[in-house]
Amino acid sequence: MAPPKREYTVSPRAPMPSGYAFLRKGNRYQTLNCRRLTHDAGKTVYVVQNDKKTATGIRVPKSILLQVQAKDRTTLSSRRAATETRDAAVIRKAEAELDDMFPNIPKAEKAIILKRAFQKYSRRVGRSSQTPMPRKVQLAVIAHVRHKHTTYDALLEQGRDRENARKAVTKKMQEVLRKWGARGGKIM
Repeated sequence: MAPPKREYTVSPRAPMPSGYAFLRKGNRYQTLNCRRLTHDAGKTVYVVQNDKKTATGIRVPKSILLQVQAKDRTTLSSRRAATETRDAAVIRKAEAELDDMFPNIPKAEKAIILKRAFQKYSRRVGRSSQTPMPRKVQLAVIAHVRHKHTTYDALLEQGRDRENARKAVTKKMQEVLRKWGARGGKIM
């Protein structure tokens, strides 16, 4: 049975526990592994929060931090390669779905949609792990058509609310989607 997870929140001004070191927030690999190994060792993780209650990092046993930092350096290139392989597979899957849903889409448009919607760290629909691929592709295409093939953005700049601006460009969007071969001619 794993030891209980012990974590306490402390101020940056709190004294550093003996044998501990600070790991600044930002390196996900190091944070997750330091936290896991500290818990596995039955030790306490101290979450450091500033006066605004924002976590700035963690305090963990120095030996664990040094071990994780060394492993981070030695495995970085293989982890990056694995991530690139995974990301390329996602793009291939999205491209296949795009070809199936919109068989007449121009190559240039397809490239733009794939690059934009599936851009890493973009927080766009293509990066969502909760949304099924067909829906990701559908939403990415709709957004692209709305912004690049209609007057939607101009309508927003003129003060229209999003709902009215979307209704105003629906017909033009349907024309583009039909031209691209949308299944059933209608997708929205």
